[in-house]
Amino acid sequence: MLFPVAYAPSIRYLQDLVKAQHVIWDIHEHWIKQTIRNRCEIAASDGKLSLVIPIKHVQNKQALGAIEVDDKQPWRRNHWRTLKTCYQNAPYFQDYAFELEGIFESKTRHLVTFNHSILQVFQEAWDLPLRLDWSMEFNPYTKDDLRLEDWFERKEHMTRYYQVFQIQKSFIPNLSCFDLLFNEGPLGRNWILGME
Repeated sequence: MLFPVAYAPSIRYLQDLVKAQHVIWDIHEHWIKQTIRNRCEIAASDGKLSLVIPIKHVQNKQALGAIEVDDKQPWRRNHWRTLKTCYQNAPYFQDYAFELEGIFESKTRHLVTFNHSILQVFQEAWDLPLRLDWSMEFNPYTKDDLRLEDWFERKEHMTRYYQVFQIQKSFIPNLSCFDLLFNEGPLGRNWILGME
């Protein structure tokens, strides 16, 4: 099943990814702005906050797999500092901080490779039954194409879990899996597999 490449994907995205079991990341589609491909949403003291990876823009259209991150901007340091500020008091932040900080400090050039490194942290932390391959060519979009889905969509009926800022703010559903990982640790697997 074809899925879009995703940066620290939303909980619903990862739930659907696991249900599909064998997933193909489309690395041959062209860039689509303001999507899960280079952004994720986390909980901050003021509510929902977007983290966006800047990319290098070129004159001609590029396949997603060729897109490089723009390290002229200190986005790696800024994203890690933001995650640390927002989640340092979360119950499981310290359990995953070292590994994730290493990924943010890496000099990974390509967006797809960076995103895959983050996805592997979730897959390993929750022992997810998932096989991920990368596309060999572009497949035209279809009517109900998951690559065009709004993966940030909020559904109030989503099962709640503990969130760091929940006392100050109401529960925010369908955030990045960073939120679930730092707040629920290994138990986050239950939300991803639909066992909560």
